[in-house]
Amino acid sequence: MLQRSDNTRRPVIGVIVNNVGGYSRGVVRGVTSYAFARTWTCRVQGVNDTDLTQHLRDFDGFIVQTASSEQLKLLASTRKPVVNVSSALPMTRFTSVVSDDLAVGRLGAEYFLRRGYRRFAFHGPDDRAYVKLRQQGFAARLSESGETCTTTNDVNQLLSLLSQQQPIAVMGSNDRAAVVVLDVCRTAGIKVPDAVAVLGVDNDDLVQSLAYPPLSTINTARERIGFEAARALEQLMRHETTFAMTPKTIRKTTQNTPLLIAPTGVITRRSTDLFAVDDVGVVDALRFIHAHAGRTITINDVLREVPFSRRQLERRFRESLGRSILDEITRCRMDRAKQLLTDTELTLPQIALASGFASVSYFAVVFKRQAGITPGAYRTQFTSHAMSSEQ
Repeated sequence: MLQRSDNTRRPVIGVIVNNVGGYSRGVVRGVTSYAFARTWTCRVQGVNDTDLTQHLRDFDGFIVQTASSEQLKLLASTRKPVVNVSSALPMTRFTSVVSDDLAVGRLGAEYFLRRGYRRFAFHGPDDRAYVKLRQQGFAARLSESGETCTTTNDVNQLLSLLSQQQPIAVMGSNDRAAVVVLDVCRTAGIKVPDAVAVLGVDNDDLVQSLAYPPLSTINTARERIGFEAARALEQLMRHETTFAMTPKTIRKTTQNTPLLIAPTGVITRRSTDLFAVDDVGVVDALRFIHAHAGRTITINDVLREVPFSRRQLERRFRESLGRSILDEITRCRMDRAKQLLTDTELTLPQIALASGFASVSYFAVVFKRQAGITPGAYRTQFTSHAMSSEQ
């Protein structure tokens, strides 16, 4: 039993997570970064642990990623504030701060489309809510470009597909599902990324250590999810409001709208480090542009790398990719800038320089035009604390 003094008592928060998942670890880091400055006491347990659930009434609130139906009923019975951080749980029962899984799927499709692929598959071995949402986002973005995808949930079905359709781009519902795709390819002697490009989700460091070749992945904003969940929980506790449902109404639904946290971008590793474009000249130009995304390269720099005139290369680019050389240079600069804004504490002038922009003012203008918001606002969306250098 937890012992606390009513006079000096800190809020005690229960955090129930999948204690082996990379997503869980990121969420916990975000929760603790918020809790530290507020002198909260956080008790973290896995879904199969029982210590926390045996003393639920000793807690002031809960952040929950995974729970059994019985645990959900117990949480509701406490009438304490609860914030859900997983779309795998019913999001109508509690306040929810979750990954924007439709956006995750769309980002995966956009990534493959930009690399020139025309065959696509989505591998998700189960039908949990987040898997369905990521598949729907993936398929919807492909449909907008006139493309279709095949969805697989069985290893034999996956093997048959990969053996017959090459080159093909495959998105896994998460890194674990993507590693299954890599394993199937390795067993069958299918080359990655030459014949099959593979993309995961979550940048799970433990799963990544098992991947060969190194796995490209979509970086979900796990720390921000945890941070915003803790912020939401504090608001619920401060106003003494509960969004949990009582046991008598546990089967009904409420209209709580989840806070959706968008992914921060794609981390490219060997499993997708290839362009599915037939034009060798365009591929050479693409490789040069991507390899020098951090430099202030121009179209003339690209032309020095390929044996074509500007008019010829521009035509080949549009025929192969549907965009111009300058569009590709700008896109690469923007991708690099977004990654630096979310994953580093570099100042805006440093990020502008490291992303190939000639000045911070030009960087700000291009970023606002492309992303619809300023670099500082973008960073604030994806990090727990905005850097003072943004002012």
